[in-house]
Amino acid sequence: MDKQDIMTFIGGLVFVVIIAVVINPMVTGESPDFSIPPMPGAGERGPQAVVTPPPTAVPLGQISIPHPSTVQAASTKGTMAQVWDGQPIRLGYVDPGTYHLTRPDSSIPARRPIETDDREVTLQTFATIEGRWSGASQVFEIPSPRWELWYTVNPSVLPTGSGQSVGYPRFIITVMDAEDPNRVVRTIDPAGGGIIDERLWSNNDPRPWKESFLEGGRSYYLIIESRLIESYTIEAKVPVQ
Repeated sequence: MDKQDIMTFIGGLVFVVIIAVVINPMVTGESPDFSIPPMPGAGERGPQAVVTPPPTAVPLGQISIPHPSTVQAASTKGTMAQVWDGQPIRLGYVDPGTYHLTRPDSSIPARRPIETDDREVTLQTFATIEGRWSGASQVFEIPSPRWELWYTVNPSVLPTGSGQSVGYPRFIITVMDAEDPNRVVRTIDPAGGGIIDERLWSNNDPRPWKESFLEGGRSYYLIIESRLIESYTIEAKVPVQ
C-alpha cells in the first residue's frame, strides 16, 4: 500500500465519521452529540462519612453534686478525709520524724493560750488517744468551729529528790496545726511548769483537765512529752446539738 492509498483510506474514514456524528442526527432531527463519554466509574458515589453531632451542653442547674457527708470525700494534699459517724476515732502514734521533729524533748515556743469559753454546751468525744510514753499522734480534723481537749494523767511515782534517786513526773501536750507546721496552737502543762504530785489532789482531784479551743474546721496533731507517767488518756471533744 502506497502513500496515496493510505490518504484515501483516512479520508474515507473521516467521511464516515462525519456522516455518523453530524449528518445523520441532522436528518433525524436530533442535535449532534459532541460530548466526551464519561470515564469508567465516574459519577459513582463512595460511602459517605458519618458526622457525629456535637454534645449538648448541660445547664449548671441540672448537675447533681453529692453532699460530702454521703461519700468519702478526698481531702487536700492527697489524703482521704474522714467522714465522722459519731463514734470516737482512736488515734495512733506516728514517727516524730513525720513532722520533722528531730528533738521531741526540746522546748517548743508557744503562743499565749486562747481564753476559754465558759458557756455550757453538750460535748461528744471525737477522737481519743491512750498511752504511757512520749510520742506524736496521727493527724485529726476537727469538724466544728470550736472544741475541747480533756486529759487525765496518772504518774508512776511520787516526786522524790533524796540522794541519787530523783524523780519528777512531768506531762506536756503541744497542739500543732497540721496545715501550718510552724504554728503551735497551744502548749498544755497541767502542773503549770512544775511537777505532777498526786498528794496535792487528796481533797480536790482536778482530773480530767480541760482545755477549750475557740477555733476549728482544721487539722491538728499532738506532741506528747511523758516522763515517769504510768498512763494517760486524751480526748478531743466537739459540741453536738
